[in-house]
Amino acid sequence: MLHFGNAVTTGWPSPFRRVFAGGFIGVDLFFVLSGFILSWNYLDTTGALNCTRAEFWRARAARILPLYYASLMLALPLFLLLQFQQGNTPESIRSALITAASTLSLIQAWVKPSSNPWNNPAWSLSVEVALYLAFPLLAAWIWRKSLRRVFQITALTYGATILFALLFFALHGHPSEWKWEPITDASIWIPWLGCNPLVHFHELLLGALAYLVLRAEQTGARKEWISGPQAVWISSAAVILLLIWRGPIPFMAVLVGIYSPLFALLIYGLAKQQGLAAKILSTRTFVFLGEISFALYLTHLTVWQNMEGFNMEHNYIKQGSALNFLICVVLSLAIATLLYKFIEVPYRKTLRAKWKPAQRVPLPEKLPA
Repeated sequence: MLHFGNAVTTGWPSPFRRVFAGGFIGVDLFFVLSGFILSWNYLDTTGALNCTRAEFWRARAARILPLYYASLMLALPLFLLLQFQQGNTPESIRSALITAASTLSLIQAWVKPSSNPWNNPAWSLSVEVALYLAFPLLAAWIWRKSLRRVFQITALTYGATILFALLFFALHGHPSEWKWEPITDASIWIPWLGCNPLVHFHELLLGALAYLVLRAEQTGARKEWISGPQAVWISSAAVILLLIWRGPIPFMAVLVGIYSPLFALLIYGLAKQQGLAAKILSTRTFVFLGEISFALYLTHLTVWQNMEGFNMEHNYIKQGSALNFLICVVLSLAIATLLYKFIEVPYRKTLRAKWKPAQRVPLPEKLPA
């Protein structure tokens, strides 16, 4: 809903528009969820990695690379059209080369996101790759630490990240801009700091911590801290109220994940659900939407931007109509489904089979004479 902007929410009550305009914080939810799922799948009962580092990285590459590059190919025509709309100038060629090199190598989050024009949501995959590279090292650290120590380090990392954002804004911002609104300071923060993997590392830690707390409760190592429904309702209500309120919080602090602890609480609560919510989320429809969500995330903006271009060429079409939005949703779901079935699943299986370590043939106990 965020990327569709005012074309959809114009005329809606202000609280609803504020909530949908804050949809970009869903990326922080994605990073926290990654930390939780990676811990769930790859940490054994002691907290150590249950596979080799090479096996972990190969599995992650097989998971994201096929769909990532497919989404780039889908967005390529529009990117080239916009990149060279003023002609083949030296600046446009240089910018295109930087964009191509950084995006294809998945390092665009480390450079100024001049690389984002190819496919804007792809920057988060650059961050995700950095978190994947760090996770085995995180697992080795968790294996040697108590849950209390993990909590302390996570809280310290989160606090340092938010403090850095606030201090940086205090030094470079203006007192009148001490507010949530992105328009006033987007030019300062988004091109570099808000997309940098280092400011999102605390979210990987928060996801891992949520899993460790859940596992400790399930094994009886500690008492239940809060019930699943309570965690879900508290975290959901807090996020919605904060998005509506948008108190004296500079946009930079929002970009680096000031709401991330609430997302960790939400994921922890959802993982404990066993009632109606769990039944709804386990229905075939929601399971399928979850399966195609990665493809939908990477391609929906490309679909919307192409529709915008088509509408500009046909002035008789109302740009901000609800019908446009519905058409975009249907097309996005259809494309995501096709990419999931014919790119993501088959190529993931192929790569995992290709990269699977060869089985060692045991030597006979006694060599033949």
